[in-house]
Amino acid sequence: MSTMKSQLPPLRLPGRLYYGWVILGVAFLVNFASSPMNAVVVSFFVLPIGEEMGWSRSTIAWALTIRMITGGIVGPLLGPLVDRHGTRWLGVFTGVIAGGTVVSLYFVNGLWMLYALFAVSGLTGFGGPGGALLTGVPVSKWFIAKRGRAMAIATSGMALGTFIAVPIAQYLIQTFGWRWAWVAFGLVMWALIVPFYGLFMRREPEDMGLQPDGISEQSSKGRTGISPASEVNWTLGQASRTPVLWAILITQAGKQFASSAVLLHRVAFFQGEGISPATIAFGIALDPLLVIFTALFFGIVAERIAIRYIGVMGAFFWGLSILPMLFYVSGHSYFILLHSIIWAIGTGAGINFQNLIWPAYFGRKSLGAIRGVMLPLSIGAGALGAPLMGYVIDGGGGYMVAFALSLGLFLGPGVIYLFTKPPKPLPEMAQETTVLGTRSH
Repeated sequence: MSTMKSQLPPLRLPGRLYYGWVILGVAFLVNFASSPMNAVVVSFFVLPIGEEMGWSRSTIAWALTIRMITGGIVGPLLGPLVDRHGTRWLGVFTGVIAGGTVVSLYFVNGLWMLYALFAVSGLTGFGGPGGALLTGVPVSKWFIAKRGRAMAIATSGMALGTFIAVPIAQYLIQTFGWRWAWVAFGLVMWALIVPFYGLFMRREPEDMGLQPDGISEQSSKGRTGISPASEVNWTLGQASRTPVLWAILITQAGKQFASSAVLLHRVAFFQGEGISPATIAFGIALDPLLVIFTALFFGIVAERIAIRYIGVMGAFFWGLSILPMLFYVSGHSYFILLHSIIWAIGTGAGINFQNLIWPAYFGRKSLGAIRGVMLPLSIGAGALGAPLMGYVIDGGGGYMVAFALSLGLFLGPGVIYLFTKPPKPLPEMAQETTVLGTRSH
């Protein structure tokens, strides 16, 4: 790779624009295009699919579970590939497959086909936790000092896409049916993911003769306005020997379990309470709209305070958002708005913590490998959340038991994060001095 870097002169865009912002734009656009495959949008398909095909909520929820499981399986394979070769052609290839599986949902005529298509879509990573490898890792490699805001902008593409996709999904389902709604979303994925990945995505700034954030090597060693710190780059093997990594991983898995359950079942809960479809669509769409702003806010804050405090706030607000559903009063539809507003605050903090904790604590050189290998447990927990909570609901426990369990799974990690400080470098580790924008202490 050093040969490649010596052969490539520094890339200069018009107006001295740093190419990392192009990478950020691609990540934003890809997250936007793949948003119809996240649980928020998929939840609007559950009832119409169930009514036509005669399937229960928990039966359909297993499709999301299978998708997350296959995403977890492929994570350890994708991670090292992303570190070594980048996401350019990998994104093109998986984008073609992802769009094709969504379009193919039009032809579903049996449960096996629904499960098979969701399984294949999970292998692509788009629309799920595995997508962090394809969009989050490149942005983390191109930014250090401005990593917080850059990651927030990139992930807000998913939030904006979800905000737009929710009412569109509702309209398409009611007007043309759920099958044609999937076709429309699949075509959008093809149009936005494939060409932009192929034309503009690159691996890391050093490959193009650049430095992270577009600053020179001299200024990166001592830049005013930002406290200099050592970015310690851990290998996968070194990181896996630290208790900190496992504490983060297990708590993330618990939150993933709870959040996947809430995202899938909250729509059916509000529908069962007699709230109108239009009100539900507005309330649920309000959540991702607000995330655009809360994610940016917490991304900037993450450049100024220890990242673990962002995790505490995310877990606390997610837990707080459960209370309007636990204490819902029949006929008071504004409870859905209260839930969505608080949930959006928690999501804004949570997605920043999830994306920034890994490079802040373990560096960026092996980021893809570390996140890829750690995905199976987190994704596996999330995969089980929706169907297992579905069994709790369908089996007599009801929504109150399911939501109470979710509350505990949110608040517990928040307490743990208070005491989760960065791991101390191992004796054999060499330090690479850079400027850290996201504070890890």
